[in-house]
Amino acid sequence: MPRTLAVLVAVLALAAAGCGGGSNESAEEGGTTTVAGVAAADHGTKDASGMEELDVELDDDYFEPTVITGTPGESVKLELENEGGDEHNFTLESQNLDQDVEAGEKAEVTVTIPQSGQVSFYCKYHKQLGMAGALAAS
Repeated sequence: MPRTLAVLVAVLALAAAGCGGGSNESAEEGGTTTVAGVAAADHGTKDASGMEELDVELDDDYFEPTVITGTPGESVKLELENEGGDEHNFTLESQNLDQDVEAGEKAEVTVTIPQSGQVSFYCKYHKQLGMAGALAAS
């Protein structure tokens, strides 16, 4: 009997995952990763070395790119564009940044690539759904 129950639970979990919609869909499409110790929906890495600015997509519920690499100590202006249906946010505690971006709107922040390792950024409204990323020294 326990085996039957386990199979039923597995089937129900697969059925629920396949129902589409919902805010976890983006995490399923790109998979998940752990960056700077935080679980994140994985939507790629972009090298910003030598760039003055970089476009960053905020969507329901991920950042693209998820990881931004660059030369240690380099400053980069991020052009944040909220392409999702919800208000999102770019929080980078280690650099005292907390920028809201309404659905369909844009904002700018300037970040500094860390001297070593990674520092986490996230959406304070959707971090628990995997809307997080990191700046990383290359």
